[in-house]
Amino acid sequence: MDTSEQSIKRLSRALEIVVVLFAVAALGYRASVYWLLPVKAGEPYGLGDIIDFAIAMLLFFISILCAASAVALSVKAQGRDQHLAFRPAVVGITTFVVYYFLHPHLPRLM
Repeated sequence: MDTSEQSIKRLSRALEIVVVLFAVAALGYRASVYWLLPVKAGEPYGLGDIIDFAIAMLLFFISILCAASAVALSVKAQGRDQHLAFRPAVVGITTFVVYYFLHPHLPRLM
């Protein structure tokens, strides 16, 4: 195993952890702090909605990076660990999909 493959493995494992933790934090924001930022009368969106959108786009970007690391790992792993290359892609994509479906259904905690 060469060093570039090891560094890609470490990066993909770190991205897996980051994407899951960021999704949990984003759902926590939506359930709590989001409701404390009011929308001004007559405005369709408030500061909470803008922050919520930015968080969703950042989560999407991290998910894409996680899937891209899976592609890089699949290219670099020459037969030995190639069957494990799907894991970062599955974690990244599944995390965003779960976030996308849970986001509108979260109860208001504050």
